[in-house]
Amino acid sequence: MTRKTSLGRSITSRRGTAAALGVAATATLLLTGCGVGEPVDRSTVEAADPDATTLRLAHVYDAGHPVEECGVSTLKEELQGSGLQIDSFPAAQLGNEAESLEQVANGSLDMAIAGPSFLGVWHKPAEVLDAAYLIEDVDHYVETVEGETMQSVFDDLYESSDLKVLSSWYYGTRHVTANKEVSSAEDFQGLKIRTPNAPLYLENIEAMGGTATPMALDEVYLALQQGVIDAQENPIPTIATAKFNEVQDYINLTGHMVQGVHITTGRSVYEGLTEEQRTALDAAMGAAADATRQCIEEQEQSVLEEWKNGDGIQVNENVDRESFAAAAEEAMLEQPWGELYQQIKDRQ
Repeated sequence: MTRKTSLGRSITSRRGTAAALGVAATATLLLTGCGVGEPVDRSTVEAADPDATTLRLAHVYDAGHPVEECGVSTLKEELQGSGLQIDSFPAAQLGNEAESLEQVANGSLDMAIAGPSFLGVWHKPAEVLDAAYLIEDVDHYVETVEGETMQSVFDDLYESSDLKVLSSWYYGTRHVTANKEVSSAEDFQGLKIRTPNAPLYLENIEAMGGTATPMALDEVYLALQQGVIDAQENPIPTIATAKFNEVQDYINLTGHMVQGVHITTGRSVYEGLTEEQRTALDAAMGAAADATRQCIEEQEQSVLEEWKNGDGIQVNENVDRESFAAAAEEAMLEQPWGELYQQIKDRQ
């Protein structure tokens, strides 16, 4: 049985099983609304099971971010009674995305949440999902990461690096904040724009006309406040939880990346699980992916409406996305995975 066939069958069972297993968690999430900084009700979460296998999971997002509040919390709830439990380390407690993936690869960490560009360090084609103006909307994102083309890329990643993508969670649609309106590539000229420290992020911003400045997420607020950088780009929930709206005047709805993050483990951890544990983990990951998407989409809408109706950051909807997209596409097609980029854009 090839890994590709096994993974495909796992995804199919995940959809059915997650729907049944996710009911209680989804109800809790709906009751709380998963607001920014508003915790999921954990009163139903049982105490740690001393006999369960504990998997340590690390990520860079704040404890109030939907990745933790909705995704990881749902994952924990869904795994109750499965013989598995999650010990989560948010806010880069165990290192940044690159460092946590390195720890997964060397076996010192069980799971990490990382974006495609960081997976691309281990297998270049995996970074394609971070290419600017690749994905149209959230449905297209889910269709892409669960489709045959990207599953083949994830299989190759596993074969070449022993890093296994367990699940892909919608992270949000990235926009640019700045102290001025940014509506075209001309407006980008001269702006120092923070990006994560991965080559493709820099290339995206350069293609759109800006000057990219790599920086860790936890350094951005102070850098914006002190004028070390002029702008940054992130999804709305991340902008809100990191409070970048306090130190920027405009959010410019460039929508240049419809992005997800990947829950990744190592071969020794995955193959060390029993078949029953893998099935439970797969179903829990599916429920967590659904919960994260719901929370992110709700926050994208509610926070944007709050900003539109408030006195803080101003919302610039007058963005020439088509010109940005045309420039980005030209640059992306020159990448080693340019053919894959076009294939995903065409939904092939």
